[in-house]
Amino acid sequence: MKSVVASAQRERAASPRKQSNAQPLVVGVADHGGWAILVSAAAVRGEPTVIDRRRVPLIEKGVPSQPYHHDTLSLSDAEGEQLLRKVKRSIDAYAAAAFEHLAADLSPQYRVTSITIRQPPLERLPATVREAHDSYYVQCRADGMLYHAAICAAARQRDWTVMLHRRGEELGNAARALKIGARDVDRLMSDLKKTLGPPWTAEHRNVFAAAIAMLGEGSRLRMPRSETA
Repeated sequence: MKSVVASAQRERAASPRKQSNAQPLVVGVADHGGWAILVSAAAVRGEPTVIDRRRVPLIEKGVPSQPYHHDTLSLSDAEGEQLLRKVKRSIDAYAAAAFEHLAADLSPQYRVTSITIRQPPLERLPATVREAHDSYYVQCRADGMLYHAAICAAARQRDWTVMLHRRGEELGNAARALKIGARDVDRLMSDLKKTLGPPWTAEHRNVFAAAIAMLGEGSRLRMPRSETA
């Protein structure tokens, strides 16, 4: 983990502090247990455009990725809390490093201003491991909350806006931002699968659509011209 943090710190030191001429960019995030998909989008000549897509690790290899649901069940309260602190440190460091690498890779042409991510699985992290274990509903969602909370915290530490969206509403929000119908959004996403190539999964579609909606709040967008027409 030290190498991840050191690398991120070097990139931050090497990056210019002011990027006034850089184009604003929104990062759509699909978070998972141990990793995330990032799709970065910008309005290029008024058209929402995929600038970057990547899968990033969110925890160090060998560190338990689902401590609430698995690894702490057989531990004492004290042992569970100790393990959880180790897991949190790793997730926090990897989330911060993922954004540091992304910002450095896209600079100086682009400047990340915000991220959009699905609403969290819980209102807050459990105060203790015991609290998570006392509710099976919470126990099943607390691990996901670890990653979600770390991602949002890492973004806010960089002064990026964090926008939450509801699962399943991404394509509809994109359609409203572009002032087009749902069928046109489907055609746009299908065209991108052809032009960009893999990976372009349903999650890539959804987080790009969420990023489009976020872009639409700061600029007027138009439907991209199809390259397959």
